[in-house]
Amino acid sequence: MAKVKVVTDPDIIKLMLEDTRRKILQLLRNREMTISQLSEILGKTPQTIYHHIEKLKEAGLVEVKRTEMKGNLVEKYYGRTADAFYINLYLGDEELRYFARSRLKTKLEIFKALGYEFDEEKLLNVMDALLKKEHEYKTEISKEIEANEEKLKNFSDEDIIHAIEWLAMARMGRDGEVLNLLRELGEILKRRNE
Repeated sequence: MAKVKVVTDPDIIKLMLEDTRRKILQLLRNREMTISQLSEILGKTPQTIYHHIEKLKEAGLVEVKRTEMKGNLVEKYYGRTADAFYINLYLGDEELRYFARSRLKTKLEIFKALGYEFDEEKLLNVMDALLKKEHEYKTEISKEIEANEEKLKNFSDEDIIHAIEWLAMARMGRDGEVLNLLRELGEILKRRNE
């Protein structure tokens, strides 16, 4: 299994973001599972899970890892094709851009609950631009990791994911546009008494 797989196809990203498929991918991150095990955990019929597994298989995100005989039945155990999937919601697809922006709006509600006051549209635009840059860098770095999989086989998934985050921060720290956006974020997002 690959450590990291970069997903850039907007259709596959949308497929991954569907609630049941997202949960299946989360469950398969920890161990291989059968359709009946997934069905029981998710409270869905085996037919429904099978349908979602087939979609994930077609997209190259899930595969049969092993089979076992249970009486007269063959049980298939499914697993992910990579430990980590990196997706970029900023690929120009309007539906994905809308999804990315709507996720940011939840953060604004948290900021308000903590007593911050700000121009919502201005803050959303700055946060959106920062996230777009972060996704670009993380996608670049994830592709580097994909290309160097063999050199990284002795490192844990967690360490690789943290390395991607640190390398992205380093690149963002050298990017003048990002630095300006961070300054603007700092100016917009203040409490009244700061």
